[in-house]
Amino acid sequence: MALKGVNLIIKRGEILAIHGPSGSGKTTLLKLIAGLARPDRGDVIVDSYNLSMLDEEGLAMIRNTVVGYIPQDYGLVEDLTVYENVELPLLLAGMPRRAREERVMEILKYIGLRDLASKSVRFLSGGEKQRVAIARAMVNTPSVILADEPTANLDWENSIRALDMLKSLNRDFRTTVVIVSHDPRVIDYADRAVIIVNGVLKSYRET
Repeated sequence: MALKGVNLIIKRGEILAIHGPSGSGKTTLLKLIAGLARPDRGDVIVDSYNLSMLDEEGLAMIRNTVVGYIPQDYGLVEDLTVYENVELPLLLAGMPRRAREERVMEILKYIGLRDLASKSVRFLSGGEKQRVAIARAMVNTPSVILADEPTANLDWENSIRALDMLKSLNRDFRTTVVIVSHDPRVIDYADRAVIIVNGVLKSYRET
């Protein structure tokens, strides 16, 4: 869905819910913020970087250091272990092995997955995969976490666990969290909600 004249400022350290029906433009907006898509006109500025001015190498740097992106399908490598999946961004960043080990185990402990570090992702439950995806997004301590429909493939118990984890990351690290969802219950976890319909920003709401 094409966006139409969207003008949005996301405050540092807030949890923002982008809410609306399927096909309304929510994911398009999220991909623009992540540098996975480019606007036809206008600018996308994230943590003082104007993404519209960056080449592909620059956008890759943003995605690996400034923005942590959690796709709806988790985006994990099924044949790798939990540890290896979380380690991938650090490998791309060229972090030395010992520092990688310390950081991966630190974030797995925080997320509650340390005991599953050596388990293949393909054998995990949906809730466990979501937590691995959150851990991978956080391992480089980005300024912004973008979560695309984080509850879509989960039962409500695991949905609550995933949302609680995102809220904890926001509280403990002051990470800005942007959650795209068509589930109205997600709004209760946000500081502010943006409603988008047919590519148009319809309203703001403090929660």
